[in-house]
Amino acid sequence: MEIGVNVLGLEALFDGKVRPVLDFAAGADRAGIDLICTGDHLGFNADAHAQRVVEHNFLFPLDHPWYEPISFLSSIAAVTERARLGVSVLIATVRPAALLAKQIATLDSLSEGRTVMGFGVGWQEAEYTATNMPFDARFGRMEETVAACRELWTKAPATFQGRDFAFENYHSLPLPIQPRIPVLFGFGPSRRNFDRIARVADGWTVNPTDLGTFTDSVALLRNTFEAHQRDPESARVQVSAAPVRRDNGSVDLSATADKARDWFARGASVVVFRPAVFDCAAEELPELLDWMTSIKEASHGPGTARSHRQAGNP
Repeated sequence: MEIGVNVLGLEALFDGKVRPVLDFAAGADRAGIDLICTGDHLGFNADAHAQRVVEHNFLFPLDHPWYEPISFLSSIAAVTERARLGVSVLIATVRPAALLAKQIATLDSLSEGRTVMGFGVGWQEAEYTATNMPFDARFGRMEETVAACRELWTKAPATFQGRDFAFENYHSLPLPIQPRIPVLFGFGPSRRNFDRIARVADGWTVNPTDLGTFTDSVALLRNTFEAHQRDPESARVQVSAAPVRRDNGSVDLSATADKARDWFARGASVVVFRPAVFDCAAEELPELLDWMTSIKEASHGPGTARSHRQAGNP
């Protein structure tokens, strides 16, 4: 059982200042949080954003700041020691594979091997237009992107020939600390998408809209891993969990903890909370961290998680 925090939007609790978010991340690391992550968008077309709000209840206003996630995580790496660092869903296919591989390898070096990345293809064509990347065939290109990154992460020189990316006798250093950086795909649950995960990735980062079929989807994912001659239990499943609310709209932490334990019982590897949506003030964040780590302690038995953290383990 792992607990993660997504720091996206947390600067709003500090009058828009980012430095206190780094202090929060350092405190989360000390408290025993297993994963610290953020989100990703390069920008928005105003009309596409308005449509997303209406049709999909997109929570972020147009003027919400989206800090470049690899740069942001590199800052967090400098103030933490043990928690994994990642992006819930990085829109990988608006970035050239060679640049993306370099960014992630650098983060893994700075963090001494703590990187885990969620990759997705996004929903907004404007981000592709702005980066001069093709919007069509982006699902297949993401699979090719990971394959190209794997070459660059493991070999110097590296050679790769794909439909969209190619390099020969190419040296890209540093190599990551980890022999295999975990990559999760943020795709909808289907046999075709899980085949993609099993071919080149290591797990699934779950969109909240897909939680209704979660149990069956996890079973399908693990069966797909087995069909590809991979250990089905090695598939990492990351769930982003919203707080449970009472009828009056207030956050019910007890019910939220029960819900998290239910996700774990049904196959989640890590449950991620985003403190910015828990209706708490900045001074209440340490108490919220204690509540998060208590979910692990309750499942491990009295004192187990605490002694594990004191030993310096995730």
